[in-house]
Amino acid sequence: MIDLNDKQPKNIKYIKGFLPDGRPFILKSFYSNIEETMRDVVAMANFKGGQIVFLHTWKRDNDEVINKDKLTNNIEHAIYALTLDVEYKIYSNNEDIILDIQKSRSTAYFSRRETTPHRQIAYRFEEKQDNIITLSKDEMLYSRVFKYMTIEAFLSSIYCESWRFFEPSKWNDKYEERFYCANYLIPGAAGNTPQLYATCITREKNSEAAWKVYSNGQGLGAHCLQLELDIAELRKQIKAQGYRLEEKKIVYLNENVILKLHDKDNQYYKKYFSNFTLNSFLNLLSLKRDAFTYEQEIRLFIIPDKQGKRNSNKKADSEDVKIDWSKVIIRVRVDKKCSDAELTTIQRACFKVGINPVINKHKFMGDANIPDGLKDIEFILFDIDDMPGSKKITIS
Repeated sequence: MIDLNDKQPKNIKYIKGFLPDGRPFILKSFYSNIEETMRDVVAMANFKGGQIVFLHTWKRDNDEVINKDKLTNNIEHAIYALTLDVEYKIYSNNEDIILDIQKSRSTAYFSRRETTPHRQIAYRFEEKQDNIITLSKDEMLYSRVFKYMTIEAFLSSIYCESWRFFEPSKWNDKYEERFYCANYLIPGAAGNTPQLYATCITREKNSEAAWKVYSNGQGLGAHCLQLELDIAELRKQIKAQGYRLEEKKIVYLNENVILKLHDKDNQYYKKYFSNFTLNSFLNLLSLKRDAFTYEQEIRLFIIPDKQGKRNSNKKADSEDVKIDWSKVIIRVRVDKKCSDAELTTIQRACFKVGINPVINKHKFMGDANIPDGLKDIEFILFDIDDMPGSKKITIS
């Protein structure tokens, strides 16, 4: 352990180590790369917490002495502007500034919340002998996502002004629900396999399979609708309600690998079950058979503060999350086969949440007066099987 009162030689610019409580620390002799520092902050928050110490007597490369108050303000501004879900304290040890990072309640992210709030990168540390190495980062680099629904599900979501998340034990795919319903006896599992709720979105705009799946019911469930969503606004609304939100891109594996993943002889066992954490549990719930790679799925999890008991499929629970759809929806594609009556039903429902659906060259039944103050959102009549150009061709 380094004595912070023993000023370091000026040629030392960056020192890493561990505190007595096992948390990592970093000593810095300069403050030139704020983004690099914030990546370390996020990695610590996703590890055990930690400390970054800025020694007052150390100088920048241009020999400018760093003002303590200015440095403190810069640190606080950088945490606000470049990170999400980082909890911290700043205090002084004589003239040195200590940034104490707490272990994050949710996954912490590096994110430019003002300019590109949809871009999130989760950096992580892991302990390896006496060193800290940065794990491969989890990147969420998409500004828009898509949600496929039946017309029936959409109307329910609009009228209730909410989005229903289900326990994973409710999922139809038995390969996926098995890790949620499993009995965990391994070290680290206690407290890290909570009851939670999930929903799925995708990065795939034109998924023929999704259109077919959501157009295979009866009545209002016989037609598909696709929502294009603002992911940054969606995250913001969910977190504002006090939910712990976790987001994972699906990892697609061969079904035989998933079936045998819990066997200690499996090549992936150590990756998923050693040093088990909540993140390990979420990674297991984000595995899917490679037959579904085309879905390009993203999974959103909400985790209640109160640790509930995971339910089996017969008792699976759900959670309705309030959504301001007028702020989340960017545009909508609607099955071209919908009747005029169905389209008008969609229109009147959207009025309720402040949305005026605008369909090019379409006049809704009833010629309703459009209420004041609604947000115009483009609705596109769409057929996944449409083929542009002439249907009849000549081949010579």
